[in-house]
Amino acid sequence: MSRSSNPSGGSQLRELLATNDIVAAPGIYDHMSLLLAEAAGHKALYASGYWGSASALGEADVGIAGMSDFVSIFGRFAARAKVPVIADADTGFGSLTNLRRAVQLYSQAGIAAMQLEDQPFPKICGHVGRATSVPFEQMVKRVAVAVEAREDDDLMVIARTDSRRSEGLEAAIDRLRAYSNAGADILFLEAPETAEEIATAASALDKPLMINAAHGGATPVLSPSEYAMLGVKLVIYPAGAPLSALQGAANFYAALANDDAIQSQDRMFKFSDISQLLGMDEIVAFQDRHGDA
Repeated sequence: MSRSSNPSGGSQLRELLATNDIVAAPGIYDHMSLLLAEAAGHKALYASGYWGSASALGEADVGIAGMSDFVSIFGRFAARAKVPVIADADTGFGSLTNLRRAVQLYSQAGIAAMQLEDQPFPKICGHVGRATSVPFEQMVKRVAVAVEAREDDDLMVIARTDSRRSEGLEAAIDRLRAYSNAGADILFLEAPETAEEIATAASALDKPLMINAAHGGATPVLSPSEYAMLGVKLVIYPAGAPLSALQGAANFYAALANDDAIQSQDRMFKFSDISQLLGMDEIVAFQDRHGDA
Protein backbone atom coordinates (compact mmCIF):
# COMPACT_ATOMS: atom_id res chain seq x y z
CA MET A 1 0.00 0.00 0.00
CA SER A 2 1.43 3.38 -0.95
CA ARG A 3 1.63 6.22 1.51
CA SER A 4 -1.59 8.13 1.99
CA SER A 5 -1.98 11.61 0.52
CA ASN A 6 -3.40 12.69 3.88
CA PRO A 7 -1.06 15.45 5.12
CA SER A 8 -2.10 14.93 8.74
CA GLY A 9 -0.60 11.85 10.36
CA GLY A 10 1.44 11.59 13.50
CA SER A 11 3.08 15.00 13.23
CA GLN A 12 -0.30 16.73 13.34
CA LEU A 13 -1.43 14.55 16.24
CA ARG A 14 1.77 15.44 18.12
CA GLU A 15 0.97 19.11 17.60
CA LEU A 16 -2.52 18.62 19.00
CA LEU A 17 -1.17 16.78 22.05
CA ALA A 18 1.38 19.54 22.64
CA THR A 19 -1.36 22.13 23.23
CA ASN A 20 -3.11 22.71 26.53
CA ASP A 21 -6.33 21.20 25.20
CA ILE A 22 -7.50 17.62 25.51
CA VAL A 23 -7.83 15.69 22.25
CA ALA A 24 -11.25 14.03 21.95
CA ALA A 25 -11.41 11.52 19.09
CA PRO A 26 -14.85 10.11 18.21
CA GLY A 27 -15.07 6.61 16.82
CA ILE A 28 -15.58 6.06 13.10
CA TYR A 29 -16.71 2.76 11.61
CA ASP A 30 -17.25 3.57 7.93
CA HIS A 31 -16.65 6.46 5.55
CA MET A 32 -19.99 8.16 6.20
CA SER A 33 -19.27 8.31 9.92
CA LEU A 34 -15.82 9.68 9.07
CA LEU A 35 -17.29 12.48 6.96
CA LEU A 36 -19.88 13.34 9.61
CA ALA A 37 -17.25 13.50 12.36
CA GLU A 38 -15.04 15.78 10.29
CA ALA A 39 -18.00 17.99 9.39
CA ALA A 40 -18.74 18.38 13.11
CA GLY A 41 -15.25 19.83 13.56
CA HIS A 42 -13.39 17.02 15.30
CA LYS A 43 -9.61 17.30 15.03
CA ALA A 44 -8.79 13.58 15.34
CA LEU A 45 -10.64 10.32 14.70
CA TYR A 46 -10.44 6.85 16.21
CA ALA A 47 -10.76 3.61 14.24
CA SER A 48 -11.64 0.79 16.63
CA GLY A 49 -10.90 -2.87 16.00
CA TYR A 50 -14.24 -3.74 17.61
CA TRP A 51 -16.28 -1.53 15.31
CA GLY A 52 -14.08 -2.03 12.27
CA SER A 53 -14.52 -5.80 12.57
CA ALA A 54 -18.25 -5.46 13.22
CA SER A 55 -18.94 -3.03 10.38
CA ALA A 56 -16.68 -4.45 7.65
CA LEU A 57 -16.83 -8.16 8.51
CA GLY A 58 -19.78 -8.72 10.84
CA GLU A 59 -17.41 -10.42 13.29
CA ALA A 60 -16.79 -10.06 17.03
CA ASP A 61 -13.65 -8.40 18.40
CA VAL A 62 -11.81 -11.62 19.24
CA GLY A 63 -8.88 -11.50 16.85
CA ILE A 64 -10.74 -12.83 13.80
CA ALA A 65 -9.88 -9.73 11.77
CA GLY A 66 -6.20 -9.87 10.83
CA MET A 67 -3.44 -7.52 9.75
CA SER A 68 -4.57 -7.25 6.14
CA ASP A 69 -8.16 -6.53 7.24
CA PHE A 70 -7.12 -3.74 9.58
CA VAL A 71 -4.63 -2.17 7.16
CA SER A 72 -7.23 -2.24 4.38
CA ILE A 73 -10.06 -0.78 6.48
CA PHE A 74 -8.07 1.78 8.45
CA GLY A 75 -5.77 2.70 5.58
CA ARG A 76 -8.79 3.76 3.52
CA PHE A 77 -9.96 5.88 6.44
CA ALA A 78 -6.57 7.60 6.66
CA ALA A 79 -6.53 8.20 2.91
CA ARG A 80 -9.96 9.89 3.04
CA ALA A 81 -9.57 11.85 6.26
CA LYS A 82 -8.26 15.39 6.55
CA VAL A 83 -7.42 14.95 10.24
CA PRO A 84 -5.28 12.37 12.07
CA VAL A 85 -6.66 8.83 12.30
CA ILE A 86 -5.73 6.79 15.38
CA ALA A 87 -6.06 3.09 14.61
CA ASP A 88 -6.29 -0.11 16.62
CA ALA A 89 -3.71 -2.83 16.00
CA ASP A 90 -4.78 -5.35 18.65
CA THR A 91 -1.78 -7.30 19.95
CA GLY A 92 0.32 -6.85 16.82
CA PHE A 93 -1.20 -9.72 14.81
CA GLY A 94 0.91 -12.58 16.08
CA SER A 95 4.71 -12.74 16.12
CA LEU A 96 7.12 -9.84 16.51
CA THR A 97 7.89 -10.22 12.81
CA ASN A 98 4.19 -9.72 12.07
CA LEU A 99 4.17 -6.70 14.35
CA ARG A 100 7.14 -5.18 12.54
CA ARG A 101 5.35 -5.59 9.22
CA ALA A 102 2.15 -4.11 10.62
CA VAL A 103 4.04 -1.03 11.82
CA GLN A 104 5.49 -0.55 8.35
CA LEU A 105 2.07 -0.90 6.71
CA TYR A 106 0.33 1.42 9.17
CA SER A 107 3.04 4.01 8.62
CA GLN A 108 2.82 3.71 4.82
CA ALA A 109 -0.97 4.08 5.02
CA GLY A 110 -0.63 7.47 6.72
CA ILE A 111 -2.15 6.37 10.04
CA ALA A 112 -1.26 8.84 12.79
CA ALA A 113 -1.03 6.51 15.78
CA MET A 114 -1.01 2.74 16.17
CA GLN A 115 -2.57 1.23 19.30
CA LEU A 116 -1.03 -1.95 20.72
CA GLU A 117 -2.38 -3.85 23.71
CA ASP A 118 -0.85 -6.25 26.21
CA GLN A 119 -3.41 -9.03 25.87
CA PRO A 120 -2.43 -12.51 24.67
CA PHE A 121 -3.39 -13.57 21.16
CA PRO A 122 -6.22 -14.00 20.33
CA LYS A 123 -7.49 -10.98 22.19
CA ILE A 124 -11.00 -10.04 23.31
CA CYS A 125 -12.75 -6.70 23.77
CA GLY A 126 -11.31 -5.05 26.89
CA HIS A 127 -14.75 -4.21 28.30
CA VAL A 128 -16.15 -7.73 28.09
CA GLY A 129 -14.59 -8.62 31.44
CA ARG A 130 -12.47 -11.60 30.33
CA ALA A 131 -9.47 -9.65 29.09
CA THR A 132 -6.12 -10.67 30.54
CA SER A 133 -2.55 -9.47 30.01
CA VAL A 134 0.65 -11.22 28.99
CA PRO A 135 3.70 -10.90 31.28
CA PHE A 136 4.77 -7.28 31.07
CA GLU A 137 8.14 -8.21 29.57
CA GLN A 138 6.35 -9.47 26.46
CA MET A 139 4.54 -6.19 26.00
CA VAL A 140 7.73 -4.22 26.61
CA LYS A 141 9.23 -6.17 23.71
CA ARG A 142 6.21 -5.40 21.53
CA VAL A 143 6.55 -1.68 22.22
CA ALA A 144 10.30 -1.71 21.60
CA VAL A 145 9.85 -3.53 18.29
CA ALA A 146 7.11 -1.12 17.18
CA VAL A 147 9.27 1.91 18.00
CA GLU A 148 12.24 0.39 16.17
CA ALA A 149 10.19 -0.65 13.14
CA ARG A 150 8.55 2.64 12.31
CA GLU A 151 10.19 4.28 9.34
CA ASP A 152 10.32 7.68 11.00
CA ASP A 153 8.99 9.39 14.10
CA ASP A 154 5.73 10.38 12.42
CA LEU A 155 3.78 7.27 13.47
CA MET A 156 2.97 7.44 17.17
CA VAL A 157 2.93 4.27 19.26
CA ILE A 158 0.13 3.84 21.81
CA ALA A 159 0.68 1.20 24.50
CA ARG A 160 -2.49 -0.09 26.15
CA THR A 161 -2.77 -2.23 29.25
CA ASP A 162 -5.80 -4.40 30.02
CA SER A 163 -4.42 -5.38 33.43
CA ARG A 164 -6.58 -3.10 35.58
CA ARG A 165 -9.24 -5.76 36.19
CA SER A 166 -6.95 -8.75 36.63
CA GLU A 167 -4.01 -7.15 38.49
CA GLY A 168 -5.31 -3.91 39.99
CA LEU A 169 -4.69 -0.23 39.35
CA GLU A 170 -1.16 0.03 40.77
CA ALA A 171 0.05 -2.91 38.71
CA ALA A 172 -1.52 -1.39 35.61
CA ILE A 173 0.28 1.91 36.27
CA ASP A 174 3.57 0.06 36.76
CA ARG A 175 3.04 -1.64 33.41
CA LEU A 176 2.40 1.68 31.70
CA ARG A 177 5.60 3.09 33.20
CA ALA A 178 7.53 0.16 31.71
CA TYR A 179 5.86 0.70 28.33
CA SER A 180 6.81 4.38 28.50
CA ASN A 181 10.42 3.46 29.16
CA ALA A 182 10.30 1.17 26.11
CA GLY A 183 9.43 4.16 23.94
CA ALA A 184 5.63 4.38 23.81
CA ASP A 185 4.40 7.87 22.96
CA ILE A 186 0.93 7.56 24.54
CA LEU A 187 -0.15 5.40 27.50
CA PHE A 188 -3.61 3.84 27.39
CA LEU A 189 -5.22 2.64 30.62
CA GLU A 190 -8.13 0.41 29.60
CA ALA A 191 -11.22 0.00 31.78
CA PRO A 192 -10.51 2.15 34.87
CA GLU A 193 -13.68 2.08 36.95
CA THR A 194 -13.79 5.52 38.61
CA ALA A 195 -12.76 9.10 37.99
CA GLU A 196 -10.40 8.79 40.95
CA GLU A 197 -8.56 5.92 39.28
CA ILE A 198 -8.12 7.99 36.13
CA ALA A 199 -6.73 10.95 38.07
CA THR A 200 -4.34 8.69 39.98
CA ALA A 201 -2.99 7.23 36.76
CA ALA A 202 -2.63 10.61 35.07
CA SER A 203 -0.62 12.03 37.96
CA ALA A 204 1.65 8.97 38.10
CA LEU A 205 2.65 8.85 34.42
CA ASP A 206 5.14 10.87 32.40
CA LYS A 207 3.48 10.52 28.99
CA PRO A 208 0.02 11.54 27.70
CA LEU A 209 -2.72 9.37 29.23
CA MET A 210 -5.40 7.95 26.92
CA ILE A 211 -8.81 6.82 28.16
CA ASN A 212 -11.52 4.84 26.39
CA ALA A 213 -14.95 6.41 26.99
CA ALA A 214 -16.86 3.42 25.68
CA HIS A 215 -20.62 3.71 26.10
CA GLY A 216 -21.72 0.53 27.84
CA GLY A 217 -18.20 -0.22 29.10
CA ALA A 218 -16.58 -0.26 32.54
CA THR A 219 -15.26 3.32 32.53
CA PRO A 220 -17.45 6.31 33.44
CA VAL A 221 -18.31 8.26 30.28
CA LEU A 222 -17.56 11.93 30.91
CA SER A 223 -17.27 15.02 28.74
CA PRO A 224 -13.84 15.90 27.31
CA SER A 225 -13.53 18.84 29.68
CA GLU A 226 -14.25 16.59 32.66
CA TYR A 227 -11.56 14.15 31.53
CA ALA A 228 -9.16 17.06 31.07
CA MET A 229 -9.68 18.04 34.70
CA LEU A 230 -8.58 14.53 35.67
CA GLY A 231 -5.34 14.89 33.69
CA VAL A 232 -6.33 12.95 30.57
CA LYS A 233 -4.73 14.13 27.33
CA LEU A 234 -6.45 11.89 24.77
CA VAL A 235 -9.94 10.40 25.05
CA ILE A 236 -11.68 8.22 22.50
CA TYR A 237 -15.44 7.72 22.18
CA PRO A 238 -15.55 4.58 19.99
CA ALA A 239 -19.09 3.35 20.61
CA GLY A 240 -21.35 6.41 20.75
CA ALA A 241 -21.84 6.90 17.01
CA PRO A 242 -22.26 3.25 15.97
CA LEU A 243 -24.61 2.50 18.87
CA SER A 244 -26.72 5.54 17.95
CA ALA A 245 -26.72 4.56 14.28
CA LEU A 246 -27.62 0.96 15.11
CA GLN A 247 -30.59 2.06 17.17
CA GLY A 248 -31.83 4.28 14.35
CA ALA A 249 -31.42 1.45 11.85
CA ALA A 250 -33.14 -1.04 14.16
CA ASN A 251 -36.09 1.35 14.54
CA PHE A 252 -36.42 1.68 10.76
CA TYR A 253 -36.17 -2.07 10.11
CA ALA A 254 -38.76 -2.79 12.78
CA ALA A 255 -41.14 -0.16 11.40
CA LEU A 256 -40.73 -1.47 7.86
CA ALA A 257 -41.44 -5.02 9.05
CA ASN A 258 -44.72 -3.62 10.39
CA ASP A 259 -45.56 -2.09 6.98
CA ASP A 260 -44.45 1.43 7.95
CA ALA A 261 -41.60 3.01 5.98
CA ILE A 262 -42.65 6.64 6.49
CA GLN A 263 -43.25 7.09 10.21
CA SER A 264 -39.68 7.92 11.23
CA GLN A 265 -38.57 10.12 8.31
CA ASP A 266 -38.48 13.21 10.52
CA ARG A 267 -35.75 11.54 12.60
CA MET A 268 -33.61 10.53 9.62
CA PHE A 269 -30.49 12.25 8.35
CA LYS A 270 -31.31 14.12 5.14
CA PHE A 271 -30.34 12.35 1.94
CA SER A 272 -29.34 15.69 0.39
CA ASP A 273 -26.94 16.38 3.27
CA ILE A 274 -25.05 13.10 2.97
CA SER A 275 -24.90 13.59 -0.82
CA GLN A 276 -23.28 16.96 -0.20
CA LEU A 277 -20.78 15.43 2.25
CA LEU A 278 -19.89 12.82 -0.37
CA GLY A 279 -19.13 15.60 -2.88
CA MET A 280 -22.10 15.07 -5.16
CA ASP A 281 -22.54 18.81 -5.81
CA GLU A 282 -18.94 19.14 -7.01
CA ILE A 283 -19.29 16.07 -9.23
CA VAL A 284 -22.47 17.41 -10.84
CA ALA A 285 -20.80 20.78 -11.40
CA PHE A 286 -17.83 19.03 -13.00
CA GLN A 287 -20.11 17.02 -15.29
CA ASP A 288 -22.01 20.16 -16.31
CA ARG A 289 -18.78 22.04 -16.97
CA HIS A 290 -17.28 19.29 -19.15
CA GLY A 291 -20.44 17.79 -20.61
CA ASP A 292 -19.73 14.47 -18.87
CA ALA A 293 -23.28 13.42 -18.12
